[in-house]
Amino acid sequence: MTQWLSDKVYLEPMTEEAVASVARLERPDYALVPAGKQELGRAIERVSPTTKVVVIEATQIPKNVVSSIPTLEFNSLFDGQVVYQLGVIGELKDQGVGKYQTLAKRYPAHLESDLATKVTATSERAISQQETPGLYQVLYQAEGVHEDVSPLTAPDIAFMTKVLGMNLTAIWVRLMIGRFSGQALVKASHEGTTYHGAIYRAHFPYADYHLTNQKSAPATVIGAQIERANKGSKQ
Repeated sequence: MTQWLSDKVYLEPMTEEAVASVARLERPDYALVPAGKQELGRAIERVSPTTKVVVIEATQIPKNVVSSIPTLEFNSLFDGQVVYQLGVIGELKDQGVGKYQTLAKRYPAHLESDLATKVTATSERAISQQETPGLYQVLYQAEGVHEDVSPLTAPDIAFMTKVLGMNLTAIWVRLMIGRFSGQALVKASHEGTTYHGAIYRAHFPYADYHLTNQKSAPATVIGAQIERANKGSKQ
């Protein structure tokens, strides 16, 4: 549904018949199929044997990290050889519980020069050891000591897309189909408006959707408020 990925949009149900009909007409070079919907890929291959089907694995479920000390998230894109830094996010303290949580973040995190150098070097080394290309995040719960390396989650992809002014989903898809280049990433970073300072707060409008008995957690984020530093807010 985005022009970054699509020249044409079909509003059809996600059934084998509808998808096969579009594939028969368009004869695409690639078809991106969600994990768990492999039958769609088989339907495409039957009518368009030259189409390469790429299965998109499910996005990792975000974790709710609660810490008494500031938590950092180093974000990057790894093309299999080069680690491209996308910036460091710092989690904010929830005034209600007095802890740092995943539900509120600041970009970029304010780091001392020595710590920034250490975090960058440690993160790039850890990400370069990953077996597959992709968008990755390194979590820090202590100064300069990384806790985990994991795929960038959907809420963070959306947030980083907004603050960097580049569509990370489109860039990731190009990476998956072998059409990514560092020059394209650099070019994309100069298109669109970037936020030189932004605060992210997760939003849970359950009542608006008549949902009951729902708990606020990273895995159930519906929307977010992004505030520009000292420049008001934007939904």
